[in-house]
Amino acid sequence: MTRRLSLALATLAATGLLGVAGVAIAQGGQAPAAPKVVKADLPGRTVFEHQCAPCHGAGPGDDGAPMLPGTAALTRRYGGEMAGALELRDDLDGDALRLFVRHGIGAMPSFRKAELSDADIDAIAAYLKATAEQSLRQ
Repeated sequence: MTRRLSLALATLAATGLLGVAGVAIAQGGQAPAAPKVVKADLPGRTVFEHQCAPCHGAGPGDDGAPMLPGTAALTRRYGGEMAGALELRDDLDGDALRLFVRHGIGAMPSFRKAELSDADIDAIAAYLKATAEQSLRQ
C-alpha cells in the first residue's frame, strides 16, 4: 500500500467515513453511488423533506460527502443488511419512527410533539413506505 493511500485511509478513518467508503475502497472500487429514489407524492413528503431529509435523505451532502450524516450512520450500523437511506425502507411504520423521533438515538436528537406531531410522523411513515415501494420497482 502506498504512503499516499495509507494517509488517505487514515484521514477517512479519522473523519468517520471509512465505514461508508471502506468496503468499496478495499475492493478497489469507489464509494457507493447515491441510490435512485422515486419520491411518492404524499403529504408526508413535505414534512420529511423539511424535518428529516437534511440528515436522512438519499444522495450526497453539500460538503461533498457521499452520504448525509444520518444516512451514513445508518449505513455503517446496518453493514449492508438494509438500506441506510430511509426513503428506501418499507419497514418503518409510525410506531417505529415515533420511538426514534421521541427518544432520539446516538447523535439524533429527540423531537417533541410541538415539533413533529404524531400525525406528522404517521404521514412520514406512509411517505417512506410508498417511496420505498416505488423506488424498489425501478
